[in-house]
Amino acid sequence: MSGQSLKKHLWIGLGSLMASVGAPAFSQEAQKPSLRAELAGPSAIWLHLEGAERTFNPADWRLLDQTNQEVAIASILPNDLKTALLVPAQPIDIRASYRLELRTKGISARVRPDAWFRTLYSPKPLGANIAADGQSTHFAVFSPRAEKVRLYLYDQADAKPEAAKRVVDMVRDESGLWEATLEGNLAGSFYDFTVHGKPGPGRYFYETNPVHISDPYARSNAESYGKSRVMAKTTPATPLAKGRPKMEDVVAYEVHIEDFTRQLPVADDLKGTIPAFTIPGLRSKTGQKIGFDHIVDLGVNVVHLLPMQEFLHYPKPEWQAAFGNDPEMKRLGVADLSYEWGYRTTHAFAIENTYRKKGTEFGAEREQFRDLVQAFHDRGIAVIIDIVPNHTGENMDGRNMLFNFNVLDRDYYYRTSDSGQHIGVFGNEVKTEDRPMTQRWIIDQAKSLIDEFGIDGFRIDLAGQIDEQTLIALRKAVGDDVIIYGEPWIDVSDPIVRANPDWDWYKEDAPITFFQDDTRNALVGSPFRLQDKATDRGYAGGNASQRSQAMLAITNGWKEEAQSTNRGINYADIHDNWTLADRFAVKDWNGLEGVEEGPYRVAAGLLLTSLGPIVLHGGSEMLRSKGMVGTEEIIRQTATGPIYFKGRQDTYNVRTPNEFVWSDLDRSKKSGAPNDFVAMNQWWRGLIAFRNSDVGRVFRTAKAPAPDYIQWLTPDDPNLLGYVIDQKVLVLTNVGAKPATFASVQLPEGRWQKIADGQKIDHVKGVRGKDAKLVGGQSLTLDSPAQTLQIWVRQTD
Repeated sequence: MSGQSLKKHLWIGLGSLMASVGAPAFSQEAQKPSLRAELAGPSAIWLHLEGAERTFNPADWRLLDQTNQEVAIASILPNDLKTALLVPAQPIDIRASYRLELRTKGISARVRPDAWFRTLYSPKPLGANIAADGQSTHFAVFSPRAEKVRLYLYDQADAKPEAAKRVVDMVRDESGLWEATLEGNLAGSFYDFTVHGKPGPGRYFYETNPVHISDPYARSNAESYGKSRVMAKTTPATPLAKGRPKMEDVVAYEVHIEDFTRQLPVADDLKGTIPAFTIPGLRSKTGQKIGFDHIVDLGVNVVHLLPMQEFLHYPKPEWQAAFGNDPEMKRLGVADLSYEWGYRTTHAFAIENTYRKKGTEFGAEREQFRDLVQAFHDRGIAVIIDIVPNHTGENMDGRNMLFNFNVLDRDYYYRTSDSGQHIGVFGNEVKTEDRPMTQRWIIDQAKSLIDEFGIDGFRIDLAGQIDEQTLIALRKAVGDDVIIYGEPWIDVSDPIVRANPDWDWYKEDAPITFFQDDTRNALVGSPFRLQDKATDRGYAGGNASQRSQAMLAITNGWKEEAQSTNRGINYADIHDNWTLADRFAVKDWNGLEGVEEGPYRVAAGLLLTSLGPIVLHGGSEMLRSKGMVGTEEIIRQTATGPIYFKGRQDTYNVRTPNEFVWSDLDRSKKSGAPNDFVAMNQWWRGLIAFRNSDVGRVFRTAKAPAPDYIQWLTPDDPNLLGYVIDQKVLVLTNVGAKPATFASVQLPEGRWQKIADGQKIDHVKGVRGKDAKLVGGQSLTLDSPAQTLQIWVRQTD
C-alpha cells in the first residue's frame, strides 16, 4: 500500500470515528472542549478537536511519553475543520504510550493506537498447530506492542516456570504476530508465555506484572488460570444426513450440560459431564424416558447448549476456603466447587474442561464433545452452542485477571477508557470494530467449532455489543446453512461505536436472527416486572389488554420482521430470568409450590403455533422451577473479592436450583404432587410433534404472511382469541378465568378434527369430546373453557 493510499485509509477510518462525536444539535450551551488523538505511525498522530478554536502552532501543544518526557513537535497540519495531523520532530516508538495536551485550553487526551491498530492483520495460523507431516509444531500469538514474547514448554500442567523443559524467544513479524516453529509433534505438551514491553496506561507486560499467560487460541487449557496444552485437530462429527434445519423449521431446546446430567442415574464419574448427556436407554422409576432419550422423544430438531468453551471457574482452594462451611452455599450446591452457566469465556477454542469425564486427562473433553454432536446427528438433531465473544472472563466480579488478552494488549482486544481501563457492564467489552485481528478471533472460533466438532450453529450472547460489520463477516464466513441467532442487546459502552450506524445495530437492522423479546413480553410478560398476576404474565397469564400484542407475536408480525418471520426467534422463557413455572406459580412466584397449569398450557400453545423459528428453555416441558433459591441478592466474599448470587431471577452461579429433577416425570396429582408433570410433558411433546408435522408447515414459513394468511377471531371479550392459519388450522384460546363462547365462527368448507382440547393433544388420531368434529362452510358456536387452548385441523381425505 502506498504512503498516500495508507494516509487516505487511515483518515477514512479516523474520520468516521470523529464525525460520530459531533456536537449536540441546537445546544444552547457552549460545547465543552474535547480532544481525541490517534497514533498512525512513527511520524503521524491524528488529533481531533471539538469545542475549541484550532491552533497550528506547535508551541500550543505538548506531547509527552510514558515517562512524562516531552517529545518535540515539528508541525501541525490541517486536514478539515476539526482534524489535524501532528508530526513529531523525530520518529517516535509506536509501541510506547503518549499523551497529548493543548496548553491553551488545559485539555489532554491519551494518544490511542487505533489508527495504527486498524491496519494490522495476519492470516497466519494462531495457537499451537502440528504440521500435517507431524515433523514440527508451530506456535503463534498476536501482541502488536510487545517487545519480546517467550514460549515455555512443560511436561506437566502444574510445573513451575523454572521446570520448563524448553524456553524459546519467539520472532515478531511486521503485523505484530509472534511465532516459533519447533521440531517434532509436541501433542500433549503444556505451554505458556511471558509477554514483555513498555509500561503505560492499561498495560500488563511482564516488567510490571510478572505473570505467565495462556494461549487464547489453545485447543485445551488446564482450567482458566492454568497452562495451555498442545492438541491435534479433532476429527469432526459427520454431518446431518438431511442437512441442517432451515431457520423457519428450528425448534431449539436450550440446555446446560451440568444441569441436565447431575441427577441422571449414572456413575458418579459421569454426573455433570458431556458423556452423560448422550447415554441412551435411561429411564425413571416409572419407565419415563430421561436424559438423551427424553430430548429425542420430545421432538426438537436443534439442541442449543449453553456455553461449551472454556470458561472461568474459581480455583477450588479459594472457593472452599470461603464457602466450604457455609450452610446456604451447601444448600445451593456450591460449597465445594464454583458453578457457572459459562458466560465468562477465557479460551474460545477449548472445550470446558470440567465437563470431561472425571479421571480423564486435560483435552479428553474435545473428543467427548465431538461424540455428543455425533450422537445427536445420528438421531437427526442439530447441535448449536452458545458463544460469548462480547466479553471475556478476565474481568468478572470486579477482578482483573491476567489470562491472555489483558496482557497481550488490552487496548487492542478491548474497548477502553482514556485512562486505558476497561469499560462495560460485564467487566470488559471485546473491541471488534477497528480491530481486524479481534474480528478474526470471532470468526476463527466459530469456524473451528464447526470444522473440528461438526456443530451446526451458534447462539451469540449479547450480540448487540458486537459491531454489525463483524457479524456480517461472520455470517459470510460460516455459510448460509449454519444456524445463527443471538441477543440484540445490550448496547455498547463506547459512545463512538453507538454513534456509528455502520457499527451499532438493533432489531430493525439486525445482521442475524435475534431473540424477539416482544413476543415473550406479549405472551408471558416482561421478566423485569413480576408483581401482579393479573397484569405481569402476558396474554397467556390473563392480561386481556395484551391481545393485540399476542396477535403480533403469533404472526411474528413486528415491524422489524416485515420482510421475513425468520428475522426474530420466538420464545417464552430462557435460562436468564424467571422460569415459566415460577412465573405461573400458584403463590410466591415459586413453581415448587404449584403451577397454574391452564395458563401455562396456553403459553406453550400460543408459542408453538406462532410463525417462524422457536427456542424452548429446556425443562419448561416438565415444569422446571428455580424456586429453592430466594428472590434477594446475596453477596459473599472470597480471598480475591466479592461473589454475587442474584437470586431466582438470575441463577447463573448456583448449582442445585438449576438441576433437572428427573424424578418429577414420575409425579402427577394422582401421586400427590402439586402438578401433573407427566401430562404437562406430554402436552409440550404433542405440540412439538404437531408443529413438525406436514400440517404444521403452516407455522414454519420464512416469508412474512400475506394479509389473508391468518383469519382472526376477535370477540368483544378480549380474553378470547381465535385464528385460522392458511385455512388449515383453527386455534381457540380463552385466557380468562370463566368459560366463554365463540359465536358465528366461519370455517372453510370441509371436515375439521379437534386435535387438542387443552389437556391432551394428538395430531394423528385427534381427541374426543364436545366439538371433536366440525363441518366448515357454516356458522358455528364453539365453547371455550377457562384458561384453555384448543386446536382443530382441516381434514384432507
